[in-house]
Amino acid sequence: MPRPFGRGAFIISNMQQDKTEDRYSRETLLPMNTLYDHEHHLTQEDVDMANKLVRHIERTRNPLVPQVGDRVRYTTRYGDFYGNALIEAVREGGTLSICLCPYVPFVWRIAGGIGCAVSGGPFTAVTSRALHPRGSVQGDFCDWGHCGACGNGAVRFCAEVPLWEYREPEPLYGDFSTEKWRKVSLHKEPERRDGDLYRGECISFGSEEEFRQFLSDYEGTVFAALDPKSVIIWCYRDEQTAVSQEKWDALDAPVSERRIYNTPQPVKLVKDHGRHTTVCYFVRPEDDIRQPQDMTLEELIYEESCPTNKVTA
Repeated sequence: MPRPFGRGAFIISNMQQDKTEDRYSRETLLPMNTLYDHEHHLTQEDVDMANKLVRHIERTRNPLVPQVGDRVRYTTRYGDFYGNALIEAVREGGTLSICLCPYVPFVWRIAGGIGCAVSGGPFTAVTSRALHPRGSVQGDFCDWGHCGACGNGAVRFCAEVPLWEYREPEPLYGDFSTEKWRKVSLHKEPERRDGDLYRGECISFGSEEEFRQFLSDYEGTVFAALDPKSVIIWCYRDEQTAVSQEKWDALDAPVSERRIYNTPQPVKLVKDHGRHTTVCYFVRPEDDIRQPQDMTLEELIYEESCPTNKVTA
């Protein structure tokens, strides 16, 4: 079905309009380039360079045709979501090369658009007609400053670019994706007698009962994995929040136990269905507010390796 011409023509006109005002001054560009300014000093020449590139990028955008520098909301058939994927090149036949998790790309002017050099990955290829427009977004870019190519010598800036959507065909897990859900891979070892029955990254269950309780607490759905001894769980995200005793008492939820900062704590679990999140509330005793220097080496290693166990106040 062809896209409506009138709407597209309006957007093109809006994005390609002749902008007489510069996007950046030194003061507004500085917050994105504090390290550069510390080492090389952000000059007016750098600001002018950024403004010229911003104008060129925005004037050469076309919301009906994907181009180098545009961003993509990309979902793999495994449910992995990348909200800032980058079109980094257009290959022969119009195939787009997309970097799913890019660093800030270096760009330069070419006729009708920009060239792009980006690190990151993984990279994949998609035909341009498979992408669907989703409005526009501020995209990060950079280029070498007045000192040329040197350590921390890139000046960073933003320009408005079209945003596209792509979902790989034949998804393995239906509509589940990491944009709104938590994905957990678990390996089951039923033959073990001295350890956990299920093990994953920063998560484990000692028994089938513990595993089933987790599925209930976090609205989990179980899928078979390629490895017959493994399973894939799609479930609510985990959020830990410390509250006062008064707020704790007012929460209408059953009490259970959880290890917080590697210490057993009574907790109350409340499901936020709108955010696909189970909030774990607990009261931290005033005399147990330990700083990192007060923790044992084992506790510090545990905390750093399992960031999901950290507390958000």
